Amino acid sequence: MPIYQNSTVTSTKLVIGNYKIETAPSVADTYVNLGAGMVSSFGHNITKFDVQAGNAPDPIEGVADEEFRIEFEMIEFNGSVLSAIQGGAISHSLVTGSAMTINGGGNTTITPRAFRLTNTRMISGTTSETIIKVYKATMENGIQFTAKSDNDADPIMVMPGTIIAKNDTTRSAGSQLFTLFHRRA
Repeated sequence: MPIYQNSTVTSTKLVIGNYKIETAPSVADTYVNLGAGMVSSFGHNITKFDVQAGNAPDPIEGVADEEFRIEFEMIEFNGSVLSAIQGGAISHSLVTGSAMTINGGGNTTITPRAFRLTNTRMISGTTSETIIKVYKATMENGIQFTAKSDNDADPIMVMPGTIIAKNDTTRSAGSQLFTLFHRRA
């Protein structure tokens, strides 16, 4: 089957490829790479409100609520990564250099974390980089595993997840949820 290339696309404006996923306690802290995986979607979701007086010609619209949602699958994980992305809902302990225990259940507090997604791609000999940062996010659910047979054609077990960012009200209005940065070097 032939591959078609759209010759009118401006490559300096593209957001392409997949992303390295990292997390940190806050956007100013050192980020930790979550390991191999695949971002399947991300997006800014808005719930609007409108108010209209009975004699007004047009309703007044605004943002009632908003979030930035990131859906992904990880294929590498360890206890430190899982406890970090869960924001304290689970914990881990290193038993020996090669053994680790993950514990969960009973914690009532989840601490939001910063997440960063980075895509670096070479386009026509020039590096293009897209970085998405969310400032205050938590996992939508606890850890989930999709077990497979060792004899499956693709036996790699994935861990799906969804990160939901909410407004960080310590930041200025208009920049409380996310930043999308695109650069062509």
